[in-house]
Amino acid sequence: MNKWNQSYGFLLGKALQQMEQKFAEGLAPFNINSRQYGVLLFIEENPYSSQKDISDNLQIDRTTMVSHIDHLETLGFVERTKNPNDRRSYSLLITEKGKEVLNSRWEFLIDVESEVLTPLNQQERQLLKGLLIKIWKSL
Repeated sequence: MNKWNQSYGFLLGKALQQMEQKFAEGLAPFNINSRQYGVLLFIEENPYSSQKDISDNLQIDRTTMVSHIDHLETLGFVERTKNPNDRRSYSLLITEKGKEVLNSRWEFLIDVESEVLTPLNQQERQLLKGLLIKIWKSL
């Protein structure tokens, strides 16, 4: 067995690269990337979150988060509102336009996942998902 096949990081990275490339193709017409899609999804599920909350939960550095939110706001997918509890920060809400993007791309994301995970049966997929969540939460 060669070294490439012995490295979990390399193999996970290649699988992620393939999945992200396929997903990026479906997001391109909306002028967003997969990380920005994840930010939209987080805001939809956690309305009135601050940029710091999103940054901490998604493990995105704050500078990058600001540029993501600026971009999503420019596209009309999110809106900032003053946080009534802290005037120095903003709460974020997804707009109807942002919800439309999320909903229209959700089925596409599921299709991409299914295509990438084709070699795995349902039990293996659930095991993989559980292991990935366990790894992510430990980081």
